[in-house]
Amino acid sequence: MSKENRSGVALIIVLVFVVLLTGLVTVFFSRATTDRQLAAATFNQVKADVLARSAAEVIVGDLKQEIVTGTPITAGNIAPQRSPLPAIGSTPTIPNLIRRSVRSDALPPPAVASRASAVNSATDAPLNGRTVSLSRWNRHYLVPKANTGNDSSDPISGAPMFASPQFWAPDWVLVTRSGPAVQSGIGTGASALNNPVSTNTSFVTGRYAYAVYDEGGLLDFNIAGYPFPSPSPVATPPSLVTGIGRKGTAALADLTGIRLTAGGATASQPSLTRLVAWRNYATVQATGVFPALASSDQTQAPFLAFALGSPQVGINNSFLTVASTTYSNRTDQAIVNRKELIDLVSAVGGSANLLQFLGTFSRERNIPTWRAGTANLTSRFYLGNIAIAKPNPASSQEANIQRYFGLKWIPGTPGVSGAPPTPAIPGHWQYVGSLGSSMRDRIPAFSDNPDFFQLLNYATNSTNVDDTTNIRTTLSVGAAILDQYDDDTAADPVTGTTTTMIEYSGGWALGLENTDPARAPSPASTPFPPPAGMSPTPPPAVSGYVMLNRPFRNVGELGYAFRGSPNPTPVPGPTPKTIDFVTSTSVDAPLLDLFTYNQAPVRAGVVNLNTQSIGAIAATLRSAITNESTSATVGLAAANNAAASPTPSPTVGVISHPTSGTLFNPALGRQDITRLAAAAGTTLGTTEEARETVARALAEVSQTRTWGLLIDVIAQSGRYPQKASDLSQFVVEGEKRYWLHVAIDRITGEVIDQQLEAVFE
Repeated sequence: MSKENRSGVALIIVLVFVVLLTGLVTVFFSRATTDRQLAAATFNQVKADVLARSAAEVIVGDLKQEIVTGTPITAGNIAPQRSPLPAIGSTPTIPNLIRRSVRSDALPPPAVASRASAVNSATDAPLNGRTVSLSRWNRHYLVPKANTGNDSSDPISGAPMFASPQFWAPDWVLVTRSGPAVQSGIGTGASALNNPVSTNTSFVTGRYAYAVYDEGGLLDFNIAGYPFPSPSPVATPPSLVTGIGRKGTAALADLTGIRLTAGGATASQPSLTRLVAWRNYATVQATGVFPALASSDQTQAPFLAFALGSPQVGINNSFLTVASTTYSNRTDQAIVNRKELIDLVSAVGGSANLLQFLGTFSRERNIPTWRAGTANLTSRFYLGNIAIAKPNPASSQEANIQRYFGLKWIPGTPGVSGAPPTPAIPGHWQYVGSLGSSMRDRIPAFSDNPDFFQLLNYATNSTNVDDTTNIRTTLSVGAAILDQYDDDTAADPVTGTTTTMIEYSGGWALGLENTDPARAPSPASTPFPPPAGMSPTPPPAVSGYVMLNRPFRNVGELGYAFRGSPNPTPVPGPTPKTIDFVTSTSVDAPLLDLFTYNQAPVRAGVVNLNTQSIGAIAATLRSAITNESTSATVGLAAANNAAASPTPSPTVGVISHPTSGTLFNPALGRQDITRLAAAAGTTLGTTEEARETVARALAEVSQTRTWGLLIDVIAQSGRYPQKASDLSQFVVEGEKRYWLHVAIDRITGEVIDQQLEAVFE
């Protein structure tokens, strides 16, 4: 090969190597650039994540500060301050919205302003166009939809901007190196928002925007709702009507009572049945293939057993975990977050309009809010304890009966027909107090752990001193409660009397039964030998007195107990005088807050009584029994009118009454339910029993001391470039969104529980 040819080949080889080397260098730099971009993107996402979590903590901290500042607790600060407030005389168009980050925040004290600046998350586009649309802000469906005929999340909105009742996107809170603060402009020089010099604490490193919703005012769908019979409620077995209608738990909320649209559309029963069959798969022994699931037992006895516990003693189910029952190798299932609820409703063909009434996270400490002194009440009195206070109790129960009721059983003695004759003395209770051994002449004061009668006296007489004045009345009311709770077979074995009788130092207190075989004129034979008979004798029957003769299903059923003049004084008037849960100023109202059917210390499925969601109240009232003897129930229209009568001129309603409704006069505790029952007027009926349906349906499943909130926060990491001249010219580098579900105790400020749900879009 010639010298020239060899040189040419060498040149080609060199060029090949140069090309290969160039390619390798190019690949290296390309890979390095990509890795750097990925690293930068990851870093910015991490920054956004940290910013979002920090923002959530700031928002919760502001809410806790609102609680601390808002003392003493009043109707004006028992609930979080809302902005904007609904127009006077009308129910809110966006009932779930509490507040959002907004410029020139008009939040009333004791709330803490949001610190937002005049730059909107939807309408003020950053330099790289990363806005947050209204439909994205309503991805949780907690704001009513603009178009109720489809499943889109577009919320109601309109002009003028930020005006009630329209929903407008939150404004951005700008976060500098020294924290979030309101900014009026970019500024210039060393303190400019876009000056990255390390000594500039005003340099903006990111921003966040948020909205806060009243999740505690929604029906927690991990509990609420029951499987409907097929094909309609008309075919419901009577036992199921009774089981549902006596209420006592949010599981018996009738979701067909919710009007989903202004036109009155309601959720379809097939979709509700599928939802409940998925959630309570094992309990209802579901059949079919998802999503076409149904319950296999139309009597729904298993579901009622799950929801209500033992019919004798009530429930201690916190509903914080699913039931352990298995069926076809499956258990019941919890809805772990809101995104899963949204997907589930869609999968079964349910209406997206239902979602604004349902939540997935609720908590309550089962502690009273009512106070009439300095007594320390750490729990409500469990009504299931009444089951042990029966005549002639077993010796194993004596200690608990004295502990819970302060009572000691005294066996009865037959009468003697001698000279003079001795009357029979019925088996009865003596009130000795929880720590005593001899009969008391007073209801003693307490510091904590009161017995049944101490609590009853504390509630109805607003006193916690040694009380000799009201002992007879208090013991008589308590005896009538025991007679309502037990059945006609609970009798003194010596005399056969079924009336509860309590002896105290100074006299007797008597309950009341409709039927008592020992009532005068008593049988002219043993154990009532003439002429002495029995002493004391049961009081006369009272016409029209409704007797349950069964364990209570909710604290509102205390309202059936006799509360007339002290026995044996005749009761004036044609109607029985029972515990009053329908008069706004009733002295009996605190009973609703001091007693409970559920003894779980912390539980889920309890709705905030100050909810502005008409559907939550209506569903709780729907299908409730208004008449124990006929099993008449509350219909759709009545339930909604009792919650809030139709606008534009509401005159009645738990929510909408212009002076007594929670919208204008929030409840401080469950004792305010008597006021709300009065506010509902005669929407559920005209009799006292019918009107007290509000108390029976609401009291056991409501609370006021927990703020149950969903905080929707979107955070964007980034910066203002040197050329930025106004607050909208932000460069977004990373974004993260969370839905923080949190329950805060209004009295203590303690975060009871929380759940951080990452939102992926």
